[in-house]
Amino acid sequence: MLINALCEYADLKEKNDSTPKGWAKQAVHYCIVLSPDGKIESITDLRIAYEVHDKKGKTKTVFKPKEILFPKRIQKTTTDPKYIDHRPLYIFGLNFDKASGKFTPDDKTDKARKSHQAFVKHEDKFTDGLDSPMCKAYRSFFENWVPENETENPELMKIGSNYSESKFVFALGESDNFINDDPQLKERYDSIAKSAKQDSNTNTAVCGILGERLPIARLHDTVNLPYGKPANSGRLVSMNEKSSESYGKKQSYNSNVSELAMKKYTSMLKFLLKDKDHHILIDKMTVIFFAMKENDSAECKFMSMLIGGVNDESSVDATTENDIIAAGKHIKSGIAPDISKYENIDENVTFYIAGFTPNGPRICQKFIYKNSFGSIVKNMRRHQEDLRIKQDPKRQIYFNSIKRELVPPKKGGKQNSDSRDIPPPLMAGIMLAAFNGTKYPDGMLATVIERIKVDSDDDKNHFIKLNDTRAGIIKACLNRKHKREVITMSWNTENKNPAYLCGGLFAVYEKIQRDCVKGDLNTTIKDAYFSAACSRPISVFPKLAKLSVYHMRKLDEKANIYYSKLLQELTDGLDGAYPKTLSLDDQGCFIVGYYQMNSKLYTSNKTDKKEDQNG
Repeated sequence: MLINALCEYADLKEKNDSTPKGWAKQAVHYCIVLSPDGKIESITDLRIAYEVHDKKGKTKTVFKPKEILFPKRIQKTTTDPKYIDHRPLYIFGLNFDKASGKFTPDDKTDKARKSHQAFVKHEDKFTDGLDSPMCKAYRSFFENWVPENETENPELMKIGSNYSESKFVFALGESDNFINDDPQLKERYDSIAKSAKQDSNTNTAVCGILGERLPIARLHDTVNLPYGKPANSGRLVSMNEKSSESYGKKQSYNSNVSELAMKKYTSMLKFLLKDKDHHILIDKMTVIFFAMKENDSAECKFMSMLIGGVNDESSVDATTENDIIAAGKHIKSGIAPDISKYENIDENVTFYIAGFTPNGPRICQKFIYKNSFGSIVKNMRRHQEDLRIKQDPKRQIYFNSIKRELVPPKKGGKQNSDSRDIPPPLMAGIMLAAFNGTKYPDGMLATVIERIKVDSDDDKNHFIKLNDTRAGIIKACLNRKHKREVITMSWNTENKNPAYLCGGLFAVYEKIQRDCVKGDLNTTIKDAYFSAACSRPISVFPKLAKLSVYHMRKLDEKANIYYSKLLQELTDGLDGAYPKTLSLDDQGCFIVGYYQMNSKLYTSNKTDKKEDQNG
């Protein structure tokens, strides 16, 4: 489904794309200005500076690279030089050492020298016989450039630490007279691109995507995920094991995806992974999204903010600016706005969301979801309501916020485990449940309960054991699982679930202990008994009942009457019998019962103090 959708999306984009066939837009940072004899006169900065405002209102300057048309890559391997290459390692054959602040052709694998040599050989063949002034200067440059002699090149030294991440273009004399515009070079490349066979095989079949008999792709183009090191690249379709061979077809001939379809879907996937409005990172999973329309900017910016992307108002175009900024303010306050009010957002358009993780030479698709944009937003609105455990203040709970509550905390500045990641299938399941409006994965409830039972409250991790988000996760999981309101927004006197009442009872015992002791306690009953009480109430509550009698002797008469009445109400609901063990669902009820009663007790305490002050 994904490949087919990406091909359809590519067709929509091509309607308004004036880019010539065989060429593609490339972000370029610097221009290498050559003299007629091929020497570097200067390296000029092509980046455009503009100011943006961060969340705190501070202004910062951002530099945006210039987009220039370059020949499309006719890929053989990932290390091949490109026609009119823009990568510094190939052009100059030098590495920048940040530690010393100097350039050097040396590295462990001799990659810089090999890359430059391949570039010279490739471009020498490509430009052979061309005699325009630009071509002559270009040829003279790569024929005479010796990396070992240019380690202190003054123009490169000006670029410094920006060198490795920058892209370059050549020009003759003036910086806007780019090599890519040279008529002879353009004619030579267009001729090569037109006659180039994307694969040496003659295997043809009916393409499973386009439905036409076309040459089948033997190798699919690699795609870089924007997470981690550059090594996190791979192919969406790749079959290199003999177990994947059938009917004598090897490698990706088995997939029946034509070269044409392969180029379409990979180019669109690369575009989505580069454009910050079309993807976000959730844990270590890259999530892309797009709408089936020519200009899906408004929908994608809206979705990015809704599921946890950064709202960069500086990148919002004029036609959608007011809508998106207004929507962003609503979303941050925990309310998904009514999209039918926004002219630039089509609630009926088909919308796709897909998640990927790196997996060696392949990228692994964890999920794909398709629905109308309006339905997804409606389900996301319900997702936020289900997660909310308090009426106020309202706030947006993003997927990355959920992820943080499911992993072990940091202790002593170090991670508490070898990995602070949750399994991608669990994160994918949580997202799909939110998009579909269906039951959350059982692993979500089990994981958050484990964290609450194992984690501890201390000065460095205040409220790490139980907070609004964790309680809200339990509430959402239980209500969706049982398809009814098992857990309400606040303490429910009508809820007679024994586990829920035990949780409330535990909160009262803890509050009594805190009230009878002045100052901070080194250890509370929560520290000592919470985990056991949550799993096996009968093993703990008789002890807590005895302790409460001792603690209440230290309270004044008013507090004694208040707590005695509250304890009586809760124990009456239990009929004098504590549960022996609690199931996972009941443990969730216990925790929310504790949380809601705790909130009620401290809210009542604050209210009483205000009344005393006013009285």
